[in-house]
Amino acid sequence: MTTPSAVQLAHRARSWVATDRAAQAAFGLALVASVVVMAVLGNDQWFIRDDWAFVITRNLIHDQAGWQQWLFTSQDGHWMTAPILVYRAIQLAFGLGSYWPFLLPTMLLHVSIVVMLRALCLRVGVSMWTTTIVCSLLLLFGNGWENVLFGIQITYNLSLAMFLAHLLLVDHDGPADRRDVVGAVAGCIGLMSSAFGPFFAAGTFAVLAQRRRWRAAAIAVVPQAVIYTWWLFSWGDDPAGEQGQTSIGGALRFARLTFTATLTSMTGQVIFAGAALLGIVAIACWRRPSRWDHAMLVTLAVLPVPVFLAIGWQRAVFGIDSAAASRYQYMAAMLLAVPFALAVDQLRRYSGWALLVGRTLLVISVLTNTRYFRTSSDDWAARSTDARITYELIAGSPLRNEVDPSIAPVPFDPDVTVGRLPILVDEGAITPRTPATPDEIARVRAALGLPPAP
Repeated sequence: MTTPSAVQLAHRARSWVATDRAAQAAFGLALVASVVVMAVLGNDQWFIRDDWAFVITRNLIHDQAGWQQWLFTSQDGHWMTAPILVYRAIQLAFGLGSYWPFLLPTMLLHVSIVVMLRALCLRVGVSMWTTTIVCSLLLLFGNGWENVLFGIQITYNLSLAMFLAHLLLVDHDGPADRRDVVGAVAGCIGLMSSAFGPFFAAGTFAVLAQRRRWRAAAIAVVPQAVIYTWWLFSWGDDPAGEQGQTSIGGALRFARLTFTATLTSMTGQVIFAGAALLGIVAIACWRRPSRWDHAMLVTLAVLPVPVFLAIGWQRAVFGIDSAAASRYQYMAAMLLAVPFALAVDQLRRYSGWALLVGRTLLVISVLTNTRYFRTSSDDWAARSTDARITYELIAGSPLRNEVDPSIAPVPFDPDVTVGRLPILVDEGAITPRTPATPDEIARVRAALGLPPAP
């Protein structure tokens, strides 16, 4: 028996790399790598900003106004009953001694979202290698870091995960069955998780309507329409969104910036963002033999438009730059991922080299996003760590008794006031320590709005 030459071995290796099995193995490696990255970056995170609204303010609402106000009062226009229940269960089980119990569900939802998008890509005919590269990019989508490293983004992630699960469950022919019923339950959970819920319900209806599955569409949407109408007229309120003068122009600019930022982040270069958009539009207009494929692709390609126009209508008054926020880029990227992946695959119509170049650019984008993940994580962790030090010093300083207890020492965390610091101590979030150096004393006095020490 002759030993294979180096050329033969290289040829075999190249042939194996081109197989679907190799692509599956590569996705497994990407999955493991993403878990490692999230574990390392998540280890430095702590409670910040809207986390406190759930672990402090919501509980005070429960104690002072009752369980209905606790569960159903809107937050910035969002219905958040489902994530509120999740956060409360975690807090009762673990307290506030560690951020990991609150962050882990958000990370798990992120991974679940990408796994479901991978299934959708394969169902509509995206090649295994393109699916693997695009989903690896989504796993390590550093420009959408908020929805991975900020626990409270369980709100957005839960809505998106339930929407994708709903799409997968209704992906069948024939009469409505228990899969449609389970999907409807998932849709209701998503509806009660964020303001994206009603748009996702409309997206599910659009898919089923295009497939002429009217009974399944009724099962999917009617319960959501009924309960959302009840909540909207009973509890729906968005005082922040009512500030300023809304305009169609502002909404259009907001949506345009969101799409530009998202596609630039996905392709790695702003010069390719326009090409990616044209590719997605072409995929949406392309009639596929399968009615399911066409219905799903059109819905995922078009749905982000009304979503971000609506967000822009309310939020553009606070500044157009917020359109490029990582949480919006994350949602846009996940919704556009399937038609985007199929558009990349169509480069083979030009040549094999064109497809290779497209995939190579995406691999480079994976590396770029991973690096951005790190820098964003460091900045976010430093911000929460700085706040934690301030809270511990104030909790251990007698000066806290000399100021208004409603003062928020860290403006970025408006839900944490001087009067609420004992809650953080009791829950194990902070350990009081007496300011011992001039810098620490100066930090406390500045945070409390007191003049410098003489």
